[in-house]
Amino acid sequence: VVLAAGSGKRMGTSVHKQYLLIKGKPVIYYTLRAFELSEVDEIILVTGADEIDYCSREIVEKYNFQKVRAVIAGGKERYDSVYEGLKHVTSDYVMIHDGARPFVKKDLLDRLVVGMEEHKAVLAMVPCKDTIKRVKDGKVVETLIRSELMQAQTPQAFDTVLIRNAYKEAIENNIQATDDASMLELQGKDVYVVEGDYDNIKITTKEDLK
Repeated sequence: VVLAAGSGKRMGTSVHKQYLLIKGKPVIYYTLRAFELSEVDEIILVTGADEIDYCSREIVEKYNFQKVRAVIAGGKERYDSVYEGLKHVTSDYVMIHDGARPFVKKDLLDRLVVGMEEHKAVLAMVPCKDTIKRVKDGKVVETLIRSELMQAQTPQAFDTVLIRNAYKEAIENNIQATDDASMLELQGKDVYVVEGDYDNIKITTKEDLK
């Protein structure tokens, strides 16, 4: 499931960040290409309701992506879009990835596949390089132990039934989370770590695009 329904408000551009160009091709092209060339069986592309025709014509058809099985409308929030995407998944396992992470590499996808063979829920993470402090009202209230901190990335990979049920329960009970693994964590389920990649950045600001 590739998520491309975000508006990218922090980018500050009129064009959504997933359609901005890198070397003449949109960000989402590179994201989809990584999965097209991987062992993934099928791709569900989740986009804005008013962008389905554009994505189908100008992305999927134009670049001849054979594994994109469906282009569907997302929801108001990220978790709504993920749940809509999960409804269309027919495989036993699923990877969920941000469309604005175009630099995902094959070896990371391979590590996730291996992780899924052992566990039902895994995600890519990298150790934090910076010291992280908790701040409230402009004042530092706590310095966290850096050796215990990691940055979550996508793809995050799951047993399909497990993650779909977690999202269903969360949405029914108005539970919100900023990433997919959190949906399971909030329900007391185990999630395991796979080595991520510092190059696997999410394009959020103009500096990231450079």
